[in-house]
Order: sequence, then C-alpha cells, then structure tokens
Amino acid sequence: MKWPPLIIGTLGLTLLQTSAIPAFELLGVAPNLLLVTLCCWAVVRDQREALLMVPLAGVWLGLLSHQGMAESVAAYVPLIVVAGLHDQIRPPNEYAWALAVIIVATVLHFFAVAAALQIDGASVDWVAAMTDVGVPSVLTNLAIGAIVYWLVRLPTPRAGFSGDALRREN
Repeated sequence: MKWPPLIIGTLGLTLLQTSAIPAFELLGVAPNLLLVTLCCWAVVRDQREALLMVPLAGVWLGLLSHQGMAESVAAYVPLIVVAGLHDQIRPPNEYAWALAVIIVATVLHFFAVAAALQIDGASVDWVAAMTDVGVPSVLTNLAIGAIVYWLVRLPTPRAGFSGDALRREN
C-alpha cells in the first residue's frame, strides 16, 4: 500500500516543478525541487523506493515539460547511482551525504541537459552556461536541499546509517 502514495506524490512534485517552481527564481535560476527531493529521498529512504520514483519522475517530466522523455530520464537516473554509493564511501553523517548527492546530481543533471541540447542542434556556450546556469543551480539546489532534507527525514526514522554504525564501533 506504500506504492500508490509514492506514485501520486511523484506526480504532484512533477506538476509543481513544471508549473509553479519556474516562477520562483533564486540567483537567476529556478530551483529543481523535484531533483532535490529525489536526492534526499534516495539517501534517507529505501533504495527500492528511489528506483521507482526517479525514472517515473523523469518520464512524467518528459511528458509535462519541454524536455524530451529520454533526456529527462537520462538526466535523473545518475542520482540513484550516486546516492547508492554511501555503503562504499561510508560518509560520517547522512545530512552531509544528502547535500553531497544534491551537488553531484545537479552537476550531472546540468551536463545531461546541456549535452542533449547540443545533440539536438542548439549552440551551447559551455563556459557561459556553467557560470550562468550550472553554478547558480548548484547553490540554489543546496539552499533548498538544506530544508527539504529535514522534511523528508522527519517522518522517516531510519536506524543503521553507515556513518552512525561507524561511530558506535569506534
């Protein structure tokens, strides 16, 4: 019974991302609330939930926005891999790991979208795009992520994060 609320919640976030969020710009770019929420969800919650939500969000974003579906899914999928690395990296705390995942996922998302634009035939000035869109996107998503993490974390007590286990062993 937990899957229908996740699917409906992902659709709601996608609708919010495509309709209302672009009106609220910080540092000249609109925050990617959908990407930030998915990053925090992938770090805090069960990996199976992220494996459903991330591609589904990419499909819905492709259907509801100007981006193509393949581009949307390809831009979001790397965040599952990055979030799943916490067992190998063993970060000291979950909050710092969530912010690191947001940074990496935002950069990967930026490059995926810019590469797709270039493949479609648009001229992309990579240096200008990085300074005008890439860096402000990372900063904006980090600012939003600092809040979204706690909203995702509050109803989700999870014991056994690898960093907490390391502290108990030492």
